[in-house]
Amino acid sequence: MRQTGPRVAYPTFRIWVMMTPMPRRSSGRAKGRPSKGRRVVIFPRLPLAAEGALRDLVARRGLTLSEIGAELFAEGLRNLSELPAPLPMRYSPAESEDMTVRIPEAEGAKLRALAKQLDRSLAIVSGALIEIGLRHAGELPGQIPVQYMTTQEQLLTTKAS
Repeated sequence: MRQTGPRVAYPTFRIWVMMTPMPRRSSGRAKGRPSKGRRVVIFPRLPLAAEGALRDLVARRGLTLSEIGAELFAEGLRNLSELPAPLPMRYSPAESEDMTVRIPEAEGAKLRALAKQLDRSLAIVSGALIEIGLRHAGELPGQIPVQYMTTQEQLLTTKAS
């Protein structure tokens, strides 16, 4: 005869006892995609106009907002000379949008040093760098430029058909 445990008044205990143990992430392995390396999370604040342009770029490229934001952030770091001199102290919630971007740790250290040098918050500086990256969005790798046929190529294709 099967021996049962004490009867309990609430049903969740019975379900909990019958469930198999859930696997836990205690293997010591880092979360995220190992192929991308260790990343830090930043929360840039973008003006609404820049946020709209960023969402359009995300829709065209077919990547996530975080991946495009990280590419634009890296492009902004490469073009630091274009950083506007008077960065705003803060944006109001009505004129800006928050987002989440994961960047490599080395770029995160550069961001912290730059924000300390400019005496601005990480969110404002990272948002300004993403805006600079948006200006150079046509230079991002992975985009195939449109190649139009020359007149001679057009003549060859029309004669052959």
